[in-house]
Amino acid sequence: MQSDVSFERRFRYQEMAIARLMCEARLLRDENAQLLAQLEQAGAPAAAGAKVDRLEATLPAGPNGPATARAALTRWLTGQLPGDVLSDARVLASELVASSSGATDLPETASLRLAVEVRDDALRVDVRHPGGLRPGARSPAGGGVGLQLVEALAKRWGVDDVGGTHLWFEVDAA
Repeated sequence: MQSDVSFERRFRYQEMAIARLMCEARLLRDENAQLLAQLEQAGAPAAAGAKVDRLEATLPAGPNGPATARAALTRWLTGQLPGDVLSDARVLASELVASSSGATDLPETASLRLAVEVRDDALRVDVRHPGGLRPGARSPAGGGVGLQLVEALAKRWGVDDVGGTHLWFEVDAA
Protein backbone atom coordinates (compact mmCIF):
# COMPACT_ATOMS: atom_id res chain seq x y z
CA MET A 1 0.00 0.00 0.00
CA GLN A 2 2.78 2.40 0.96
CA SER A 3 4.56 1.90 -2.36
CA ASP A 4 1.35 2.66 -4.28
CA VAL A 5 1.00 5.98 -2.44
CA SER A 6 4.67 6.85 -3.03
CA PHE A 7 4.36 5.93 -6.69
CA GLU A 8 1.24 8.08 -7.12
CA ARG A 9 2.91 11.00 -5.34
CA ARG A 10 6.01 10.77 -7.55
CA PHE A 11 3.79 10.51 -10.62
CA ARG A 12 1.91 13.70 -9.63
CA TYR A 13 5.20 15.55 -8.98
CA GLN A 14 6.46 14.49 -12.38
CA GLU A 15 3.24 15.63 -14.04
CA MET A 16 3.53 19.01 -12.30
CA ALA A 17 7.18 19.34 -13.32
CA ILE A 18 6.33 18.51 -16.93
CA ALA A 19 3.51 21.07 -16.92
CA ARG A 20 5.88 23.75 -15.56
CA LEU A 21 8.48 22.93 -18.20
CA MET A 22 5.87 23.11 -20.95
CA CYS A 23 4.74 26.50 -19.67
CA GLU A 24 8.34 27.77 -19.60
CA ALA A 25 8.89 26.46 -23.13
CA ARG A 26 5.81 28.37 -24.34
CA LEU A 27 7.10 31.54 -22.65
CA LEU A 28 10.51 31.14 -24.29
CA ARG A 29 8.89 30.54 -27.67
CA ASP A 30 6.81 33.72 -27.23
CA GLU A 31 9.88 35.74 -26.20
CA ASN A 32 11.80 34.45 -29.22
CA ALA A 33 8.92 35.35 -31.51
CA GLN A 34 8.85 38.86 -30.04
CA LEU A 35 12.61 39.23 -30.51
CA LEU A 36 12.37 38.06 -34.11
CA ALA A 37 9.64 40.61 -34.74
CA GLN A 38 11.83 43.33 -33.22
CA LEU A 39 14.73 42.25 -35.39
CA GLU A 40 12.60 42.42 -38.50
CA GLN A 41 11.34 45.89 -37.54
CA ALA A 42 14.90 47.02 -36.86
CA GLY A 43 15.80 46.13 -40.41
CA ALA A 44 17.70 42.92 -39.83
CA PRO A 45 19.51 42.09 -43.06
CA ALA A 46 17.55 39.73 -45.22
CA ALA A 47 19.98 39.65 -48.12
CA ALA A 48 23.41 38.12 -47.85
CA GLY A 49 26.12 40.72 -47.67
CA ALA A 50 23.87 43.49 -46.32
CA LYS A 51 25.88 45.59 -43.83
CA VAL A 52 24.41 46.54 -40.47
CA ASP A 53 25.77 49.65 -38.77
CA ARG A 54 23.58 49.82 -35.64
CA LEU A 55 20.76 47.71 -34.27
CA GLU A 56 18.85 47.74 -30.99
CA ALA A 57 16.55 45.34 -29.17
CA THR A 58 14.72 45.04 -25.87
CA LEU A 59 15.66 41.93 -23.90
CA PRO A 60 14.10 40.27 -20.88
CA ALA A 61 15.91 40.93 -17.62
CA GLY A 62 16.35 37.52 -16.09
CA PRO A 63 17.66 34.07 -16.90
CA ASN A 64 16.57 34.20 -20.56
CA GLY A 65 18.31 37.51 -21.29
CA PRO A 66 21.81 36.17 -22.09
CA ALA A 67 20.51 33.57 -24.55
CA THR A 68 18.33 36.19 -26.23
CA ALA A 69 21.35 38.52 -26.55
CA ARG A 70 23.45 35.74 -28.10
CA ALA A 71 20.68 34.94 -30.59
CA ALA A 72 20.34 38.61 -31.54
CA LEU A 73 24.08 39.02 -32.12
CA THR A 74 24.21 35.83 -34.17
CA ARG A 75 21.31 36.87 -36.36
CA TRP A 76 22.54 40.42 -36.87
CA LEU A 77 26.22 39.84 -37.39
CA THR A 78 26.72 36.43 -38.99
CA GLY A 79 28.65 36.96 -42.20
CA GLN A 80 29.70 40.49 -41.23
CA LEU A 81 32.39 39.60 -38.71
CA PRO A 82 35.00 36.85 -38.49
CA GLY A 83 33.70 33.84 -36.57
CA ASP A 84 36.10 34.27 -33.65
CA VAL A 85 35.10 37.92 -33.20
CA LEU A 86 31.40 37.01 -33.24
CA SER A 87 32.02 34.18 -30.79
CA ASP A 88 33.83 36.49 -28.34
CA ALA A 89 31.14 39.16 -28.73
CA ARG A 90 28.42 36.61 -27.94
CA VAL A 91 30.21 35.56 -24.74
CA LEU A 92 30.84 39.15 -23.66
CA ALA A 93 27.28 40.27 -24.40
CA SER A 94 25.99 37.31 -22.37
CA GLU A 95 28.12 38.37 -19.42
CA LEU A 96 26.97 42.00 -19.56
CA VAL A 97 23.33 40.95 -19.81
CA ALA A 98 23.73 38.48 -16.93
CA SER A 99 25.42 41.16 -14.83
CA SER A 100 22.66 43.64 -15.68
CA SER A 101 19.95 41.12 -14.86
CA GLY A 102 21.38 40.81 -11.36
CA ALA A 103 21.18 44.53 -10.63
CA THR A 104 20.44 45.41 -7.02
CA ASP A 105 17.21 47.32 -7.50
CA LEU A 106 15.95 46.08 -10.87
CA PRO A 107 12.16 45.61 -10.88
CA GLU A 108 10.88 42.14 -11.80
CA THR A 109 9.19 43.51 -14.92
CA ALA A 110 12.27 45.45 -16.09
CA SER A 111 13.78 44.97 -19.49
CA LEU A 112 17.25 45.57 -20.84
CA ARG A 113 18.21 47.54 -23.91
CA LEU A 114 20.84 45.98 -26.16
CA ALA A 115 22.56 48.17 -28.78
CA VAL A 116 25.08 46.82 -31.27
CA GLU A 117 27.17 49.06 -33.49
CA VAL A 118 29.87 48.33 -36.06
CA ARG A 119 32.06 51.33 -36.88
CA ASP A 120 35.66 52.04 -37.77
CA ASP A 121 36.57 48.34 -37.66
CA ALA A 122 35.24 48.01 -34.10
CA LEU A 123 32.18 46.28 -32.69
CA ARG A 124 30.57 48.02 -29.73
CA VAL A 125 27.88 46.37 -27.63
CA ASP A 126 25.93 48.37 -25.01
CA VAL A 127 23.56 47.01 -22.38
CA ARG A 128 21.38 49.45 -20.44
CA HIS A 129 18.96 48.91 -17.59
CA PRO A 130 17.10 51.16 -15.14
CA GLY A 131 18.54 49.63 -11.95
CA GLY A 132 21.68 50.31 -9.96
CA LEU A 133 25.02 48.57 -10.01
CA ARG A 134 25.82 45.48 -7.99
CA PRO A 135 28.70 45.95 -5.58
CA GLY A 136 31.98 45.36 -7.43
CA ALA A 137 30.48 45.82 -10.90
CA ARG A 138 32.95 48.58 -11.78
CA SER A 139 35.99 46.31 -11.77
CA PRO A 140 36.73 42.72 -12.72
CA ALA A 141 38.26 42.10 -9.29
CA GLY A 142 34.92 42.62 -7.55
CA GLY A 143 32.59 41.48 -10.30
CA GLY A 144 33.12 37.74 -10.55
CA VAL A 145 34.13 35.57 -13.47
CA GLY A 146 31.89 37.33 -16.01
CA LEU A 147 33.60 40.69 -15.72
CA GLN A 148 36.99 38.97 -15.69
CA LEU A 149 36.08 37.53 -19.10
CA VAL A 150 35.05 40.99 -20.29
CA GLU A 151 38.37 42.40 -19.05
CA ALA A 152 40.34 39.64 -20.79
CA LEU A 153 38.55 39.58 -24.16
CA ALA A 154 37.41 43.15 -24.79
CA LYS A 155 39.61 45.82 -26.29
CA ARG A 156 37.85 48.35 -24.05
CA TRP A 157 34.91 48.17 -21.68
CA GLY A 158 33.22 50.30 -19.10
CA VAL A 159 30.35 50.92 -16.71
CA ASP A 160 28.49 54.06 -15.76
CA ASP A 161 25.42 54.57 -13.65
CA VAL A 162 24.01 57.89 -14.79
CA GLY A 163 20.24 57.49 -15.35
CA GLY A 164 20.31 53.73 -14.78
CA THR A 165 23.24 51.50 -15.59
CA HIS A 166 25.15 51.30 -18.85
CA LEU A 167 27.66 48.50 -19.44
CA TRP A 168 29.55 48.34 -22.73
CA PHE A 169 32.48 46.72 -24.48
CA GLU A 170 34.37 47.06 -27.74
CA VAL A 171 36.29 44.44 -29.73
CA ASP A 172 38.16 44.72 -33.01
CA ALA A 173 35.79 43.79 -35.83
CA ALA A 174 38.50 42.57 -38.19
